[in-house]
Amino acid sequence: MTKRREIFILFLIFFIFLILRLPAIHSPYHQDEYKWVQYSHPEIVPSGTVPHPPLTEFIYTRFGPLVGDDNFRLIPLIFSIFNFLLIFYLVKIIFDKKTALWTAFLFAISFYSVLASLMVDVDGAVMPFFFLLMAVGYFKLKSFNFEIKEGKWKWLVPLLAGAIGGFLIKVSFFLPLAALAIDFAIDKKVFLDKKKLLKYFLWVASVIVFLILVLFTAKFIFPFFNLEYAFKYWLRFAVFKDRGWLQTFIQFIKGILYISPILLLPLLFIDKETAKKLRLFLVFLALGMIFYLVLFDFSQGALDRYLQFVVVPLSIVSAGVVAKIFASDSRPVPLKYIFLGVAISLILFSLQFVPHFVPPQYPKTEWLTRVLHFKWNFLFPFSGGSGPLPFYVSWLFIALSWLATVILSVLIFLKRNLKKSLLVAILIIAFTYNFVFIEEYLFGRINGSAWKLVYEATAFIKNNQNIKKVVVYNDNGGWEIRETGKYERRMYAAPQFEDSYETFLSNFKGHVLYIDIPRVDPESFYKRYFDSCKIVYKEVDGRISSTIYDCRKALDFFN
Repeated sequence: MTKRREIFILFLIFFIFLILRLPAIHSPYHQDEYKWVQYSHPEIVPSGTVPHPPLTEFIYTRFGPLVGDDNFRLIPLIFSIFNFLLIFYLVKIIFDKKTALWTAFLFAISFYSVLASLMVDVDGAVMPFFFLLMAVGYFKLKSFNFEIKEGKWKWLVPLLAGAIGGFLIKVSFFLPLAALAIDFAIDKKVFLDKKKLLKYFLWVASVIVFLILVLFTAKFIFPFFNLEYAFKYWLRFAVFKDRGWLQTFIQFIKGILYISPILLLPLLFIDKETAKKLRLFLVFLALGMIFYLVLFDFSQGALDRYLQFVVVPLSIVSAGVVAKIFASDSRPVPLKYIFLGVAISLILFSLQFVPHFVPPQYPKTEWLTRVLHFKWNFLFPFSGGSGPLPFYVSWLFIALSWLATVILSVLIFLKRNLKKSLLVAILIIAFTYNFVFIEEYLFGRINGSAWKLVYEATAFIKNNQNIKKVVVYNDNGGWEIRETGKYERRMYAAPQFEDSYETFLSNFKGHVLYIDIPRVDPESFYKRYFDSCKIVYKEVDGRISSTIYDCRKALDFFN
């Protein structure tokens, strides 16, 4: 491949990368996302209240005012653009140009990557930047057999900058650091030599002490950093009994659905040679799963946000597998396999338009019951503590897409001579899967757009002089209502909160904005309360509706 062709293809992929992300730049902030905007205003939120190492707060409080309150998504997007370039360069070091282009392509079109690129936080784009920076330095040194001479020491700079910078973003950055240490130890056969093992242990202990010192001395560089506050926040996840295992399971499954077959199924076909080259990323993935699913309790946090760490390593691993399969078979793919992938994709896409049921958020066991009894024609809401604003995707489409790609994957093991052809069919279906998620996230043309409803309801509330105080259900549109100056509080219609909400609402004289994704249980206290109020506004988009209730005279509901 010529240099000019490589640049052209990379530019084309980068164009796709941008057009899949730019439409969401001004999408509504959801729940914890707008806290980052508030952190940039000390008059609203005092400095030092971000429960993470100081570089996190520094980035958003210093760069946020430069882009403006309505453009905070530009910050993770800029980091993600650097990630796009770094991941391409890194894979060129590990493999070759074609594999690097495959990696850039998968990174560009994966829905989870799109979401991570735009989420106002650090897990999706900022932390991966430092990981990739560190990995570039590490693999460059590895290609020199770690011989620091003849100017090659310069690659220590990105290695150390990535390691220290990442640790100053979030303490969980110790996961990629541990993965790197394990990969280096295996590469140097440390575990087979007692002397090497002792020496290596002392080196690792020294690094740990150094990073702890960095954390403690960071106060002198970033005076606002409150280590005691951060430490108390970290302890809330150290829960080992009465954990929300069902919630953890549901959020984990949601993460798997975000990952999609395009980044997950290629793992089934990885060989020893490819696995050896990608050992760092495989170890990182394993450590991350153990940390987030087993060692600590993230059931009360946004687990699907934390799992965004998988996007970079899975993009690299999957691309390495796909590129090798294509390179190992020079025969052209028969058209019938391309038609097979297209035909299955069209059928799956059309299934979204059959009648679908919209279940309420609670009880959550109803979702599992419908799945286990193959009643798959229902809409599943995707949302999270740090976004996105909720959107629906058909479970029938999701389940059958996974089923189709898994069946084709099994056929690959039975018909190895058709590996490349069947992989093409899998990729076509997987591309369709990601396209549907991205389309619903950006536009909601199939099942409805919560974005549209938020903006329309906000305009009505802003211009209506009778509306003074607004409670926002699920915080759908919370930031926008705050901007009107009429925001009272948010409401989560969970059964365990009924008593506290009953106390609050019995004294509340105002309005409620109810954008019904996810929907409340029609038999619940919340729905009965809404029905006792007067509807002053209602709009519908697809399967999502927006209602403003005047609850100033709903006090009789509690009598």
